[in-house]
Amino acid sequence: MPTNGGLIGKENLPNQTGRTKVTEITSSGNFTISPNNTTSTADAVLVVAGGGGSQSNGGNGGAGAGGFRLLYDHPLPASAVPATIGAGGANSATLGESGGDGGNSVFGSASNPITSTGGGGGGAGYINGGNAPEGGAPGGSGGGGGLRNTAASASGASPGGNGNTPPVTPSQGNPGGDGKAASAAPAMASGGGGGAGAAGGDGGNGGGAGGVGIDVSDVFGPGYGDSGFFAGGGGGQDQDAGTGAGAGGNGGGGQGGTGPGSGGSNEDGTANTGGGAGSGPTQKAGGSGIVIVKESIRQISGMWSMNDQYEYKKNDEWCENGH
Repeated sequence: MPTNGGLIGKENLPNQTGRTKVTEITSSGNFTISPNNTTSTADAVLVVAGGGGSQSNGGNGGAGAGGFRLLYDHPLPASAVPATIGAGGANSATLGESGGDGGNSVFGSASNPITSTGGGGGGAGYINGGNAPEGGAPGGSGGGGGLRNTAASASGASPGGNGNTPPVTPSQGNPGGDGKAASAAPAMASGGGGGAGAAGGDGGNGGGAGGVGIDVSDVFGPGYGDSGFFAGGGGGQDQDAGTGAGAGGNGGGGQGGTGPGSGGSNEDGTANTGGGAGSGPTQKAGGSGIVIVKESIRQISGMWSMNDQYEYKKNDEWCENGH
């Protein structure tokens, strides 16, 4: 019987699994396995890298989402596990410069890491009278292609960056959409960034949509990410009298914008979703990444001291009402 008061509940069964514990890691640090973990494994580990950034020159491409990796039944050591959360890619206001790539997110030791690669930056837009690095950058998901320079390359599309770079299985992302040639009337539009669930849309008579992310509500439950989605690509820009800017992909992808003076602003990627930045008249940053760990833990019931009860409640491991 506890000597300092206590709480008596149902009979304690040491190997009984009564609930799950979900831990979100939104800044770099260490993760420690629950002392009540019944299997020394994680039911699921999600590792999302930072999304790419965009550039402010006319016709830049939407940025790619951060790499998305979801592993099941992943072993967890008794020691602390380091977690690195990738930053969103930097924006760029420099003419002819692509947006910055997102930072990698890593869960695990150097000998056994789960690494997701940062999203590719959106490709730079056209520069009248000079060449520009117009293709989207590769990454976890690739950045969308910007507009081709009318003087240097009057026809053809500017390619989106490759996704799933470097390659892993299952794939961590998809390519960005192609940008439309600046000489292709009636409109000029850039490609959308790739997302974890789909490639970015090509620029056409309007900006390409960002690729959709992946919904993990069935794994971790509701309330995480962007309505359950992570790693959506940024929308492409509608530079000149098209049908509109590309939508950001579900999963934190930023909305694309319209050309200067058109009143349609673009958006950053959403923090801790790995969403890519939308392209448009202002430079925008990608959304930072995240790690989520789901564990099965022993049901907390039986006879417990007040100190034990306090520790379990503090660690969000107390089983209320016997559940």
